[in-house]
Amino acid sequence: MNSHGSNRHSRAIIDLQAISHNYDLLKEITGGKRLIAVVKADAYGHGAVEVAKALVQADAFAVAAVGEAVALRQAGIDQKILVLGSFIRQQELELCIEHRLDPVIHQQTHLDMLRQSNDLDGIQVWVKIDSGMGRLGYQSDTVAEVLDQLDQLPSLGPVRLMTHLASADDVESEFSNQQIEAIRALELHGYEWGIANSAGILGWPDAHDTWVRAGIAMYGANPMSDRSEKSVALKPAMQMKTRVLAVNPHKKGNVIGYSSTYTCPRDMTIAVIATGYADGYPRHKTGTAQVSIGGQLCDVVGRVSMDMITVDVSSLDQVKVDDEVTLFGDYPDANQLADCSQTISYEILCNVGAHVKREYINKA
Repeated sequence: MNSHGSNRHSRAIIDLQAISHNYDLLKEITGGKRLIAVVKADAYGHGAVEVAKALVQADAFAVAAVGEAVALRQAGIDQKILVLGSFIRQQELELCIEHRLDPVIHQQTHLDMLRQSNDLDGIQVWVKIDSGMGRLGYQSDTVAEVLDQLDQLPSLGPVRLMTHLASADDVESEFSNQQIEAIRALELHGYEWGIANSAGILGWPDAHDTWVRAGIAMYGANPMSDRSEKSVALKPAMQMKTRVLAVNPHKKGNVIGYSSTYTCPRDMTIAVIATGYADGYPRHKTGTAQVSIGGQLCDVVGRVSMDMITVDVSSLDQVKVDDEVTLFGDYPDANQLADCSQTISYEILCNVGAHVKREYINKA
């Protein structure tokens, strides 16, 4: 029996209207640039097929792997789909051709495989240039040669260019400006470019080119390191909810949870909540996480277990078994949980969405 998903109390409530709102808002911020909705990692845990179907206005989608893109096509998604990780074998290239996918090529191997195909059938590719991320992409001094090789493929469709900003979440960093300037210095103005990611959309208007792409911001989490400085009216799309398992009185000096890491500083009422790291809730804590019960915030105390967390509900008038608990959503939000867990909202959403059952609201 599967120990995850529908067999457990924790669940993720996904607001599809919020995702659509965020998409439209981000597109407006860019002045109407063509916006790629990034739905890799099962739409950051929100469900790629459901999200893509809800974004009927999307200019394009992006995934990490060919298999993710094929699944979207099989679900009836017709818009342009970029494969950010490209193809790693000839068979995957053939799938790109068959399903009209846009691979993002970034190494000589891709050029070799494109040449080996008898008929590319007008496939459209994106050339990724490493402007400083140091991960994937052709070096700037090889781009002219790469484009020349592509020009020699008569059955190839339009070619577009892209890069990836490494530090766009930090508006105080000059590195993004350096990357943008390095791209402009190539003087490849005749091509359509995609430069800005979510943080680039919010923090770097100079990166708003023909195309932009939004991942985490589309799901309602602000990607900027100083979120107060770049506040924007994004709507959180995922709420994680569960139930109260037990409510127990504890005396001052009692210890709570594994390794006795928490000692009650006074007489307390502790609620045991039905969630844990098996549901994607982060185990690691460096600060005090909070949950919401009856609209009131309560501190998580003691260690996070596989299936349970313990929460101080001493200040609440009444808490009982089966009461609903919001682990994150509007408040606390995924960024707040991530901050006290020494991680990022991306990981929170992906982990939770991969482990719990999902319920969709506000479908069009």
